[in-house]
Amino acid sequence: MKKLIIIFLIIHTVVMAVTGVGVWLLTEAYFPALQAKGYVVIPLFFYLLGIIFITQFRRSAITHPVKMVNLYMLLKVIKVFVSFITILIYWFIHKAGIRSFVIIFIIFYLIDLVWETYIYLRMEKYIKYKSDHDKPPKEPFEL
Repeated sequence: MKKLIIIFLIIHTVVMAVTGVGVWLLTEAYFPALQAKGYVVIPLFFYLLGIIFITQFRRSAITHPVKMVNLYMLLKVIKVFVSFITILIYWFIHKAGIRSFVIIFIIFYLIDLVWETYIYLRMEKYIKYKSDHDKPPKEPFEL
């Protein structure tokens, strides 16, 4: 599990770096009206949330699938609330640029949602694989 978490952290870093630079280049070249002040906050926000969420799986119990589902749901709810609070804070600080900030934030949110879904599916496959290989045989094995 530790190796899988490290791989997810490395891939998460690459995905967020590529997404951050890619979206910035797209807005710079094709949508200059959508450039938001404080753009760096958006990729950094999703990067830090992703690191926190990925490291939470290391602490979760693999043997209890109900607890894993509860953890998934809790992390999703936390992400929605923290995202809303971040947008509100930006709105209080910079009311004029809220439209472009929210549009870019939603784009990142959707990209991050796809990435998190991939992580959760891989985690479930790993847990299923581990639980299938750790079970004793159903019938006694005799030679």
